[in-house]
Amino acid sequence: MNGPILSCENLEYCENGTCLFEGVSFRLDMGQRGIVLAEPHRCATFLLQICGTLLSPTSGTVSWFGRAREQMDKEEEIYHLRRRIGLVHRETSLISNMTILDNISLGLQYHENLQLEQAYARVTDLLRQFELYEDRHLRPAELTFEKRRLAVYARELVKEPQLFLLEHPSLDLGERVYSLLLEIFQTCTGKNGCSFLIAAIQPEVVNRLGDWVLILDEGRGERLEANRFDPADYLAAMRQRKAGWSGNRRSE
Repeated sequence: MNGPILSCENLEYCENGTCLFEGVSFRLDMGQRGIVLAEPHRCATFLLQICGTLLSPTSGTVSWFGRAREQMDKEEEIYHLRRRIGLVHRETSLISNMTILDNISLGLQYHENLQLEQAYARVTDLLRQFELYEDRHLRPAELTFEKRRLAVYARELVKEPQLFLLEHPSLDLGERVYSLLLEIFQTCTGKNGCSFLIAAIQPEVVNRLGDWVLILDEGRGERLEANRFDPADYLAAMRQRKAGWSGNRRSE
């Protein structure tokens, strides 16, 4: 396709009369991985929800695959758009009374009308890729936290989305599991041209995974190429900002 996978122009989002961010513009091209760092982090959460069609911006335009929401006049078109987007936020969970195999294959049965055995066969390689094959007949409560999170990502990946929206995937994952997840992301990018927009807390992820970073700071957005971003400088600036806030409060 020509043009960006995702394009945001002059986005503004306000909540209860308070503007959380404004004038935010960026584009995400095929195969790119963009990282969002935000202070406070909930600004990044709202941005992901807007990009995932779950929220509407107060003003500004969002386009997916060259079409803005305003150009989509049928609910069916919105439905097919959402099938091309994989969204995982911190609260995303599995269905507790279903096995991991059924959790991951359910979308194929429901959305693609595959028979049970066809859906199971389709996810076999994916289960092995996520190191979940031996656990496929277990329910979520029987798995470790890390394996539950891997199953959540596998459930989205089975849709073969072209755009992934992820909220700090590294949080609470050990280095081995996190490295496995990054390897799968990179395989997806190389094989299918998947694009990623990732809301992160640790700035180090920019240099490890991102092509560019969008910094949302005091409601304004600044986009930098990853090779121009220094995590140490970013952390120092945030510490200085917080120290300034503390000093202001003490002087009041």
